[in-house]
Amino acid sequence: MNDSSKNAPVSLLDEFDAPELLNLLVDGAYITDVDRRIVFWNAAAERITGWRAEDVVGRTCFDNILVHVDKDGHPLCGQEHCPLHRSIVTGQPSSEPLVVFAQHKRGHRTPVEVTVSPVRNHAGRVIGGIEMFRDLTASMQDAMRAKRIQEMAVACALPEDDRVRFEMRCQQREVVGGDFYRIERLNPDCYAVLVADAMGHGVAAALHTMQLRSLWDDHRVALDSPARFVGLINQRLHDLVRGEGYFGTAVYATYDAATGDLRSVRAGHPAPLLFRAAGAVESVGSPNPALGMRPDSPYRETVVQLGIGDAVLLFTDGATEVGDGSEKDLGRAGLAELARKQDAGSDPAGFHVEQLEKQLLQFSDQIHLADDLTLVKIRRER
Repeated sequence: MNDSSKNAPVSLLDEFDAPELLNLLVDGAYITDVDRRIVFWNAAAERITGWRAEDVVGRTCFDNILVHVDKDGHPLCGQEHCPLHRSIVTGQPSSEPLVVFAQHKRGHRTPVEVTVSPVRNHAGRVIGGIEMFRDLTASMQDAMRAKRIQEMAVACALPEDDRVRFEMRCQQREVVGGDFYRIERLNPDCYAVLVADAMGHGVAAALHTMQLRSLWDDHRVALDSPARFVGLINQRLHDLVRGEGYFGTAVYATYDAATGDLRSVRAGHPAPLLFRAAGAVESVGSPNPALGMRPDSPYRETVVQLGIGDAVLLFTDGATEVGDGSEKDLGRAGLAELARKQDAGSDPAGFHVEQLEKQLLQFSDQIHLADDLTLVKIRRER
């Protein structure tokens, strides 16, 4: 009797179980429970990191194993900045890969491209998470060199002055990005502050920031006049980006630490928020055309005075165009409310920008922020 079952096709899934299939991948993969305790570690993860499965299974992923840091060296293995943790608590997979640096067993850092996803049971409940990562050692060398060049070009130390306190946070979405800031002391009392957002992302936007750095030095003689300075760089940028529509947006301000006067010009940029010590929040500045749109754009200057304890927050649109999963952006009012929600006691202007960045990530309900982010705070001290 002919047994036709001997000739029936064999399902691939009948030949392998899930762990065996994951071990065939060239990319590293590991699975954790909701507490990020590792329950599976594939062969490629061993090859890329040097950590064997028996070294790590049963331990948490933040227990001195991968200890991810971002491109700027900031630790990611706490809570809100951990991509895998964010995926587990939000129930969302990553929408695009994220570049991080994992710790090899030998101690050096390995650049990897990470994607994460929640693991659900048959009832749909999140019971863990899976992270996939690919070794980027070969391709990241040039990218990191570009990052170092950009950092050297835009680096500036925050001035120290008992009359004013500056805080700054700049987080580029990719290895390099288009957000730019500059804070510089012009004379014993006066400070210049620029926050800009070049069009686009990644390498192209980063090249624009280098242009801004060059224009800052070229037109240093006009730094004490916001309207004049913005007008001059607008003319230059129009020549550079002709045909592309515009260069980007910016807000430029000078601050007088003796009087508290803040003179500013907005060029297509979100209006800074002024937090009064008495509790009110105001918008600063009038709208003007974005940089590079027209060579002869007029720029109007606004003057406000900071009282003792008042603070002004300058930011790029990465701080307000943050969605909460319901297709509604945070907006300016939402950003102000997040700042005021910080535990600052009876001090309405006592928020800190580093904490504000974490609050934005929490609000987003996403794995990571979708845009470059820059926050600069100026506070008049007693």
